[in-house]
Amino acid sequence: AVVSTQSGHYARERSACFLPSYDLDTMETDGFVLVKPARKRRLRNKPKPGHGVSLQADLGADVPLNLDHIIHQISAQDKELCDQVQGLLSTHSISEIICYGIGKLSSCKLAQHQFATLVNILRHNPGTPCWVYDPVLSASEAHYVSSHMGLLPRNDMCCRRVASNTLFFMVHSSKRMYDNVLRSNWDQLHRCIIIGNSFLSYKTHGSDKTLKRRVPHVYHSIGCVVETELCGFNSYPNVFNDTVVLNFPEAACDGGVFLESFCADTADDGKEIIGDEIS
Repeated sequence: AVVSTQSGHYARERSACFLPSYDLDTMETDGFVLVKPARKRRLRNKPKPGHGVSLQADLGADVPLNLDHIIHQISAQDKELCDQVQGLLSTHSISEIICYGIGKLSSCKLAQHQFATLVNILRHNPGTPCWVYDPVLSASEAHYVSSHMGLLPRNDMCCRRVASNTLFFMVHSSKRMYDNVLRSNWDQLHRCIIIGNSFLSYKTHGSDKTLKRRVPHVYHSIGCVVETELCGFNSYPNVFNDTVVLNFPEAACDGGVFLESFCADTADDGKEIIGDEIS
């Protein structure tokens, strides 16, 4: 487009923005200023329904949620993983299941797949109490979860002390959350089975000093933890990326030596190592 210099500074400024390589002063000696058309506004791609969009965000209100068909589909696609998890748990007499941080079921594919696995664990262990807590659950999500299992009434900061063998379903949780579980059951780790991130991976890819300072129970538990890697999740590999089944054999933690070594190592710290927050 060509416009007269009478357009003033506005035309020159826009030209300078969009055409920095042109010599505008030279052009103005001929009485004209070259101005490119205004840049078109980039339109954001609107996600299609069902592709990571919250039902609540679409409709502007909390709506009934039903993921039964998704759970059934996931179970059929990844039977190998479900069988593997059940096989690992069959060696333990699980009396209770606690799930922390399941995520946004209405909008997150990873959360849906993890919840489907949890439902399948319950189906293979009928009658086993299962409790879920996640502050991000909407009213409809909480209602749907409660149709399959119980909801913890309050945030216990992952500091639940167990009375018998308990499975903690904590896929992709924070280190602090794992540390709180261990701290609350430090004298009875053999009763805790965790489906979560690999502790050995923390040590391999992180600083020992940082790990020991921020999550001391995770750091010291590496000496007795046994990890079994999950595999066979075909549809969405990232759902259980770096996820393992962790257990702490009683023989490895018995005799008080393991506990005493940790207490001696942290006795002179002089300050609280860990707070109540879980993230």
